[in-house]
Amino acid sequence: MISYNTALLREICFQTSTAIDYLGEMAATCLQARHSDIQAATNIFELPFGKVSLEGNVCYLIVPDILSITIIPNYGIPDDGSLYDWSTVERVKLIRINDVE
Repeated sequence: MISYNTALLREICFQTSTAIDYLGEMAATCLQARHSDIQAATNIFELPFGKVSLEGNVCYLIVPDILSITIIPNYGIPDDGSLYDWSTVERVKLIRINDVE
């Protein structure tokens, strides 16, 4: 399940014309496919594309030279500062696509 940090990010994911305006045609096309993959995956390790880079509780999904998607677990920050086990994270929040927040 995906939530979106801003209404603009949600619109970019669901409206092709908005995605093209903000990302360009190649990245917008790539985003449509990757967004579908994220929706279908049980966790980020099931994603069949690009490079997955984890930095603590932030995940970067990268298709080199085309697309960068930043997501976080949609569970809130742990009170004790611990890190999430990304293999069990099923709900994510999309917080950035390329340079758009």
